[in-house]
Amino acid sequence: MSKTPNEQLLFELIQSMTKSEKRSFKLYAKRSGGSTETKYIKLFDVMERMELYNEELILKKLPDTSKTQFANLKSHLYSQILGSLRLSNLKDDIDIELREQLDFIRVLYKKGLYQQSLRLLNRAKNITGDYRKDLFHLALLDYEKQIRSQQVFDLEEEQAYDIDVQTDKAMKRFMNVQKFFTLATRLKARFVQHGMVKSEREMNNLKALFYTNLPDFKEEELAFNEKFYLYRAYYWFSYLTYDFDDCVHYAEKWVNIFHETGLDKKRRAAYLKGLNRLLQSAFRVNNLTKYDEYYQALSNFEEREGATLASNTQVLLVKYKAIQTFNHVFMTTQFAENLEKVQEVMKKVEANKKFIDKHNLVVIYYKASVFYFASERHNDARFYLNKLLNDSDRLRSDLKGYARILSILIDYDTGEEQYFEQKLKAAYDFIVYEENLGRVQQVFLDFLGKIGSIYPQDLKKGFMSLKAEIEKVNDGDFSRKTLLYFDLMSWIDSKIEGRSFAEMVREKARVQMR
Repeated sequence: MSKTPNEQLLFELIQSMTKSEKRSFKLYAKRSGGSTETKYIKLFDVMERMELYNEELILKKLPDTSKTQFANLKSHLYSQILGSLRLSNLKDDIDIELREQLDFIRVLYKKGLYQQSLRLLNRAKNITGDYRKDLFHLALLDYEKQIRSQQVFDLEEEQAYDIDVQTDKAMKRFMNVQKFFTLATRLKARFVQHGMVKSEREMNNLKALFYTNLPDFKEEELAFNEKFYLYRAYYWFSYLTYDFDDCVHYAEKWVNIFHETGLDKKRRAAYLKGLNRLLQSAFRVNNLTKYDEYYQALSNFEEREGATLASNTQVLLVKYKAIQTFNHVFMTTQFAENLEKVQEVMKKVEANKKFIDKHNLVVIYYKASVFYFASERHNDARFYLNKLLNDSDRLRSDLKGYARILSILIDYDTGEEQYFEQKLKAAYDFIVYEENLGRVQQVFLDFLGKIGSIYPQDLKKGFMSLKAEIEKVNDGDFSRKTLLYFDLMSWIDSKIEGRSFAEMVREKARVQMR
């Protein structure tokens, strides 16, 4: 993954700021005067107006600044912005608030004001309990031991023992959380890099990874954070192994523990992620009833919390709303009716794309290309496909392989076959290189390679034979799952019946809903 060059870090930080954060920074910066402050505010103004980082242009606008002074000025401005952002996020970020409370507790302790220190500590412990902040709770217990050990005349043996018991429990919970979290992260990283399992060998490797790293536990004895990360780990294991019914099960558990504890209103980013996973899973199993229920929950969340979300959670909402808008369209097959909604969603994606992670951008662009392909807006489909085809990053190579196939289908449907053979070979080579070639893909690409030699009057028979062969290899092995990324069978049926791809998808959806 590409990284921001060091000289552009300040520029990236400034560009990430919201209007209110920029306003707060200006007020923060004006708290003191002086030439240095004037210069760094001017540097801020120059960078804030730029669309692309241009150091030469910046130096021209600061003629009295040498390159050495410029480096110091950037460093000073960077620290000042961070200081301002910390203050502006103090009321909205519980972690920042708790760290400040820890600092106050420490300051009072060092001054020997032990009762005042304990008073703040107990207040902070209530907050950590409300938000289930285990790491902060451990830190507070450690401070409590130190403070009470100084109160020689008030120290009781039972009290010291109780703190020790609390610490042991908190440590055990924290260690479980770390194991569950690490396992979930490893599974997600494997999915991002390689996609779902594609062979019995990969399945066995994944099971070995999962079960050898899963600690012993009794679910009913787990605390909130333990359950949260456990469900995340099981979700990713189920997703990689195509067990989408279990994905629904664990994602729903994930969402429900937030509802049961009221933490959907406090730890909103984590709740939003679970809601997105649940919707994604309901989409995979084509459960429109459950999908509608939780899509309404997403809409309610947006209406209730949207205006008060931190900027990073706002971005989560943008990308999840985009993904779920496409999923909703694919489930209802109402392509033309949702064109304006999709265009509006993609405008928000483009406006926020520098803050959206690369993986989700790939997913959104791929879904956009499928939507426009089904809508027969081939130029729009090519626009988003090219974003994937021109990307040299190996991230989500499975989707990029299907993007190549989709590009070939557009050329075939529109009769633009000038580079058909070259594209076909490139697609085959790419999918083989990335080890994403399933039997369905191989049969399909082999057929496309021979399609030019089939007489027009024999094309229908050719597609019928292709359909029969895919149905044969699509039974009982991992290649049957490749159809999740694009409905090849509906495209083949459209050629057999002489109807549009969207019509075939719509008809299939009607049958499945009965």
